[in-house]
Amino acid sequence: MAFHKPVNLNIMRLEFVRVEEANDLVNQIIEHHPHAIFLSDNNLKIKFFNHSFQKLCKCDKRDIIDHDFCAVIGCKECNKIDDNAEQHAKKCHMHELMSGSNLSEFALIRDFEINNETVTKHLHIDTHKVVMNEKKYRLVIIDDRTGDKIK
Repeated sequence: MAFHKPVNLNIMRLEFVRVEEANDLVNQIIEHHPHAIFLSDNNLKIKFFNHSFQKLCKCDKRDIIDHDFCAVIGCKECNKIDDNAEQHAKKCHMHELMSGSNLSEFALIRDFEINNETVTKHLHIDTHKVVMNEKKYRLVIIDDRTGDKIK
């Protein structure tokens, strides 16, 4: 019978002298994370995004910042309704789920229009409410599982 030494789960403890150092580290982790990550206001207007999000939606940076998530990602359901953000929230199920009160995780299979091509994506989406400078935001992390094989 083999006994294993207990594992210390608190392996990485970082201490920073300045807040800027911690901010720089967090920004680098987010920017280079393999999942698509963005920060939006409560209407899902994108305020910040990482490189993986830009790759997912295949858009220029100027076509992402301050634009509605559904418009940026090319949601086919939203393309059927006009650009009014309130109508998006009422009619687009994905938009409704992402901006909803407490739902934090869901999977979605949906058609998107990316580079004038209809693409069916299987997305796993985590949403989290965050407050910065007394403003409410939504942090969204998207794992594109389109190519994953089902076991």
